Amino acid sequence: MQKILIHFAELSLKGKNKRFFEKKMVDNLKNLFKPERIIRQHDRTIMEIEHVDEAMLNYLALIPGISNFALMHESESSVEAIRDVAMQVITENLNDVSGKSFCVRSRRSDKRFPLTSPELNYEVGGFLKNQLNLNVNIKHPDFMVHVEVGTEGTFIYTDKRQGAGGLPVGSSGKGVVLFSGGIDSPVAAYTMMKRGMSVTLVHLYNSTINRDFTKIKNLAKQLSLYQGRLRLIMIDLEEFQRHAIAMVPDTYRMIIYKRQMIRTAAIVADEIQAHALITGDALGQVASQTVENIYAIYDASPLPLLSPLIGFDKEDIIRVGRKIGTYPISIEEYCDICSFLIAKHPETRGKKDKVADMERLLPIEGLDCPRQSLVFKRGVEVTRKA
Repeated sequence: MQKILIHFAELSLKGKNKRFFEKKMVDNLKNLFKPERIIRQHDRTIMEIEHVDEAMLNYLALIPGISNFALMHESESSVEAIRDVAMQVITENLNDVSGKSFCVRSRRSDKRFPLTSPELNYEVGGFLKNQLNLNVNIKHPDFMVHVEVGTEGTFIYTDKRQGAGGLPVGSSGKGVVLFSGGIDSPVAAYTMMKRGMSVTLVHLYNSTINRDFTKIKNLAKQLSLYQGRLRLIMIDLEEFQRHAIAMVPDTYRMIIYKRQMIRTAAIVADEIQAHALITGDALGQVASQTVENIYAIYDASPLPLLSPLIGFDKEDIIRVGRKIGTYPISIEEYCDICSFLIAKHPETRGKKDKVADMERLLPIEGLDCPRQSLVFKRGVEVTRKA
């Protein structure tokens, strides 16, 4: 049985609510990894799992709410036992360490332990230096040995890995993502997961131009790896777009399309009792994302409309997309509903009064909007509903 020591992110800031966030994080780990056992301790959690490989560790690094983690060994809380286990950890995890530099970093949360952290560093470091022919380098070592002395035992590890940070999914309410299938909206969905929000994806399409939804489903599958269970709702806006194309100048169609998409997503949010809508907008990136058009478009939302990427550069967004595995899927060819029969140079400074005049001519409500709902769980489609 292998053991992973996990430290959660931000939870020290949560005061009396800390236990709620810890429980949510543990529930998420159980759902995603199916461990043999999870043990909650003061400021740390131990996940016991049958087999751990590099792919699993890379996956764990992307789970929202984790500050850092490591494969670790347990030791009795005595200097002699800690020294012996530390040497075992090095010889099992690292190859040919002779002549390399190292340091020991100890953390003593159990104040009954007779040595201070610096004293323990000296005792363990001196032993390892002599036994394994190592050199001490406090500032820039080739590797570090971490020792955590707690009331429940002592944990020793060398390969400390950075987690995604943030809050556990499900700890910050529910949101509905306007999900285009491009590069940005999957990253926006993951970013809100990192802030603890459980998301539902709403993809709006036109059935005259969209027939194959493989790309959209594959993106949803990928994002479900981080949330556990994720719902994708696909809604056909063909009837509304038909009216908009007939009644709205092509320079304003993009604004009108997006406003109707927001209203449609808000209906879904009301049905599932979500608290916010989420977009992948980044300020100034395209014509619809000028500050004037954002003002004209977001006005259609009856709910808070969150744009977690609003200050991101495109390269920032692409970097996250690559990290979470959505970017290679996002760049596959797909016809976006927002680009359907709009002007070559759409309006970049939309006026709310003009938008209101145009929408008076359109059937905003009562339209026939066929929908289908799919559920994905840890990268697999599990249900399909009408």
